[in-house]
Amino acid sequence: MTIYKITSASKHFMAKFNSYYDYDYQDGEFVSDKNYEALKNEVSHFNNTVAMGPAINIEEV
Repeated sequence: MTIYKITSASKHFMAKFNSYYDYDYQDGEFVSDKNYEALKNEVSHFNNTVAMGPAINIEEV
């Protein structure tokens, strides 16, 4: 099983991401691989259309 971590450029962006998708992620929270694919797509969409830059990152630990 692969583990990923979601991080944010600032608390503001994580709060906005959580609000946008109705999530409750904390900066630095670990994410299982079963949630990774959908979350990766949502992070990409959020960064490209809402934040207009690399505000949220999801990476393998």
